[in-house]
Parts: sequence; C-alpha cells; structure tokens
Amino acid sequence: MAYGAQVDPCDKCEELLQPYLDRELSDAERAEAELHLDGCSYCRKRYHFEENLRQFVRQATVEEMPPDLKQKLAELRTSLF
Repeated sequence: MAYGAQVDPCDKCEELLQPYLDRELSDAERAEAELHLDGCSYCRKRYHFEENLRQFVRQATVEEMPPDLKQKLAELRTSLF
C-alpha cells in the first residue's frame, strides 16, 4: 500500500469479520468492527449472513441425516480416478 493511502473501511471490516465472530478481537478491534457494522448496511448484512451460516453448520453437524438422503448423496458421488 502506498504511503498515505486510505484503507477502505469495508475491507477492514471484512478482515475483522471472522475473528469478530470467533470472539478473538481485542476490545479496541471489537469496538472498531461494531462501529462500522452499526453504520454500514452492506457489512451488517454480510455479518448476519456469516452468523446464520455458522448457526446452520452447527445445527447440521448434530442432526442425523435421513438414510434415504445419505443414499441419494452416495449415488451422486463420482470417482476421482
């Protein structure tokens, strides 16, 4: 990056999004992300999408897949060779 070039706040928010969701940010970084999310509808929508995706994945890992669905998925598999 050239000296004096400004960082796009949405790029910075995207960089912080996964650590924010993982609760891995410092207090200052969390405050920066929250301030941006409060004022940017695009990043807020992105945050909600990621949050919902994580919830779906967590739920999918604990629910048993119906046997008929397992069979259909097995039939769709193709050999790698």
